[in-house]
Amino acid sequence: MLIIVVSYIALALFVGYAVAVGLAMAAAFGITAASRDFVVKDHRIRAPYKYTQDAVWLVCTTAGGYAAALVNGDTYRWIVGPGLALMLVGILWFNAWEMRQRGLGHQISMSLGSMAGVTAGFLLRLHR
Repeated sequence: MLIIVVSYIALALFVGYAVAVGLAMAAAFGITAASRDFVVKDHRIRAPYKYTQDAVWLVCTTAGGYAAALVNGDTYRWIVGPGLALMLVGILWFNAWEMRQRGLGHQISMSLGSMAGVTAGFLLRLHR
């Protein structure tokens, strides 16, 4: 029984993470392909793109939270929700190169967006 519970929790975390990061990567590649000058100037990420990235990240983490809630259901939401938010925030802070490019303000903004997005995704799915 415990193996099944842990498997569902791990699957929900994996799916939520994959959806959030996959959508964020697709958005970043799409925005860059559409307008490279909007994203970078002199090999530095531009401020308008950083704000766009903050907003896109909120939407992506909401989708990731929703996907994790779909897999997990209502049973272990107090484990999967905070676990997914912690994973997303932890990886944001672990990636030193992107953190330097983003700056502290945007790093904090994206961390708060991760928590808010995962919460919103779970609320959208579980309180219909």
